[in-house]
Amino acid sequence: MSTETAEPRLQVTNIVKSFGANRALKGVDLNVGDGEVVGLIGENGAGKSTILNIVSGVLPYDSGSLVLDGREIAPKTYQEANRLGIFRVFQESALVDSLAVYENAFFGWEHLFRSRTGGLDRRGLKQATEVALHDAGVDGLDVTSPTGSLTPGQKQSVDIARVTALAKLLEVERPVVLFDEPTTALDQEHEDNFLRLLQRLRGVAAVVFVSHRLPEILQTTDRITVFKDGESVGHRPTEGTDEGELHRLMVGRVRTENYYRELAQRDVVTDAPPRLIVESVSGAGVLRDASLQVSPGEIVGLAGTEGSGKRVLGEIIAGVVRPTSGRVLVNGEEVSGSLGDHVAVGIAYVPPDRAEKGLITTASIVDNVQLASLHDRFATKRVGLWAVGHARKVTEHYVEELGIVTQSIDAPVSSLSGGNAQKVLIAKWLLRQPDVLVLDEPTQGVDTGAREGIYDLLRQVAAAGTSVILVSDDLPELIGLSNRIVVVTNGRISATVDARAGAKPDEHDLVALMIPGAEPREHPVTTPSTVG
Repeated sequence: MSTETAEPRLQVTNIVKSFGANRALKGVDLNVGDGEVVGLIGENGAGKSTILNIVSGVLPYDSGSLVLDGREIAPKTYQEANRLGIFRVFQESALVDSLAVYENAFFGWEHLFRSRTGGLDRRGLKQATEVALHDAGVDGLDVTSPTGSLTPGQKQSVDIARVTALAKLLEVERPVVLFDEPTTALDQEHEDNFLRLLQRLRGVAAVVFVSHRLPEILQTTDRITVFKDGESVGHRPTEGTDEGELHRLMVGRVRTENYYRELAQRDVVTDAPPRLIVESVSGAGVLRDASLQVSPGEIVGLAGTEGSGKRVLGEIIAGVVRPTSGRVLVNGEEVSGSLGDHVAVGIAYVPPDRAEKGLITTASIVDNVQLASLHDRFATKRVGLWAVGHARKVTEHYVEELGIVTQSIDAPVSSLSGGNAQKVLIAKWLLRQPDVLVLDEPTQGVDTGAREGIYDLLRQVAAAGTSVILVSDDLPELIGLSNRIVVVTNGRISATVDARAGAKPDEHDLVALMIPGAEPREHPVTTPSTVG
């Protein structure tokens, strides 16, 4: 369904926004009609989040106009935007970890849940939260749990649920809903829940959907707007548009067939001693008796739904979580202890939550890149002094190699878009040239063009002999990059799938293995829990 011939509910016209000397938006346009889903795509730093910040009252704008239902608006706060009928799911979680789930669900609107005596009606708040989660397809989550105990995917699901529930609570029958990378932190199951919710909103709300995942944009939207370098460079009906055209508009070149660099995927030397051995590892009350081996230069993908144990397996290998039983060996030597102990023996870890666990966002790009290597690679012979020039040269190399959009390597990470911050995190660990590299959602929030640079680097790292453990909910990425894919179901390694170049499995095969009961397709699958 397309409503581009009807009067748009939301009209964004010639919006300009500058941050100092940096002109982030150079006069962009964006329209969305009643009941319509419009996809908004572009590379990191193209201005997508900036325009959503302006529409949702988070940022002021310099010039241009916002018109909602025929009336010009200029919301100065997010709550003011809510009252106008505009709601937003932010790219980074807007939840407070120290509060319970139900306390986050309607944060800022608690006055709508007052008891007769004037106090907070906690019972009503909990019930409303449970209904909101159920309506969003999120069941089985204890609303009294501290939000900090949730996985990134569960947090994102709560964010999505509360936006649609707040519109209902405020009696906004036909809201404008802005989704900024809502599926970034979601596994396959929770992503399916969101896409079903999006279908329910179609015809009821005016939706702007920002995503780097072009297949889901093509699957779910009516029209697509493309931003590039702070300008709107294309408006297309979704029907008749393909990934190649969108990639060309976003990046300025045609997407290569060898997107995942499969032509550079090396065959694993089976007679070489394994670089990484995991023996009967259990941990975190989730993972049970997991064993695997990874050869030098091999990329092994870990697949599974949220809570399956795949993420815990990666964390145990990296040293983030200590196993309750079993052991991890690198180059034949057992490794234990803290994350620092694992780094010392050649294991590097790129976590999924860059803001909390991977980066110091108030520090500069160069400070973050050198952070993990100050004690050895950037130390001079004189104690207490750092090789500043070398650190700057290395940082400039990775800024160019990964296409990090920034004015300077001295800019704080907080000034970068989410995807560019993610690339700083990857650079921080790649420069250590580790023996084992564990990556958990390495391209989360990274645009389709910049991913090519990351995939190139991962192929180079593997070719140099590094063993790579890749945890990803992006199944095409997992399939495209991996030599083998290990499926974790209900805390156990349930299957291993061959993913050699030229013999890649289908997404449906993995989903069938990840979610028992899904309809499988024929494909070579092996099922031992120990793989060599």
